[in-house]
Amino acid sequence: MPVGLVIMRWDERVGTEILAKYPEEITITDKTLMQVYSTHEYSGEAGMISLMVGSLNIASYYTGPEKGYYILLLLNIDDDPDAYEGGLADVSRIILQNLEDDSYLQMIPSLFQRLAVYPTLNDEQRLAITYQDEIKRMIINRLREEGVVSKSELMVWLKDRYRQGFVDLESVLIELIKREIIKEASVKGMPSELIFLTHDIITLRIPPVILLKDPKDRGLPAQLSEDYRAEARKFFQTYRPSETDNLNIIEAMIKPQVY
Repeated sequence: MPVGLVIMRWDERVGTEILAKYPEEITITDKTLMQVYSTHEYSGEAGMISLMVGSLNIASYYTGPEKGYYILLLLNIDDDPDAYEGGLADVSRIILQNLEDDSYLQMIPSLFQRLAVYPTLNDEQRLAITYQDEIKRMIINRLREEGVVSKSELMVWLKDRYRQGFVDLESVLIELIKREIIKEASVKGMPSELIFLTHDIITLRIPPVILLKDPKDRGLPAQLSEDYRAEARKFFQTYRPSETDNLNIIEAMIKPQVY
């Protein structure tokens, strides 16, 4: 179970700089932050690393040199950092989308809770988070039309289409591969790896058949039963799945208490 979340960046004048932490009482030394920075700097690429510093177990996600933010998840000694990789990539995207006016700072507690439950989510909830990610939806939609696209072309296309922030394509593709939605393969004679769509995602509402049979038995006041049945029929007579509606459903699905 995570014990804390730290957002930091590198400042050429002062070195490592903590921008936010949750909960406020957690402490982490400048020496430890420097070790995290140095480990990321060794590869120089966006993505996650894990390291042990004394008794501190850290999973850290670097957004890449373009933005230069580090999202550190402090874990218990027995926690597996790799279990949080997809969640960290997801949270880093949310933070980068909300840098303006430091609006991401108010989101830190909820982002921490989102990370804390990430390893416990079931396959349906993880697919929901996959669909919720705008970059992943863009890739899936492109592959729906073409079936296969080269990785290099996909990177250029995403940079042109997604101007809101950075795109860590490798981490995005890794998550889609884990969910068995795509496959990546090298083909002789091709200068770049090819990305294939192997499975797809569909989200849709279905009528609450059991509830419609006897709404009173499920706790609905008797005087509202017929109105409820009428409203349900009316809704499903005109219902068509849409991306906007899907995202509204997913917003509920990814909250463990609601789910």
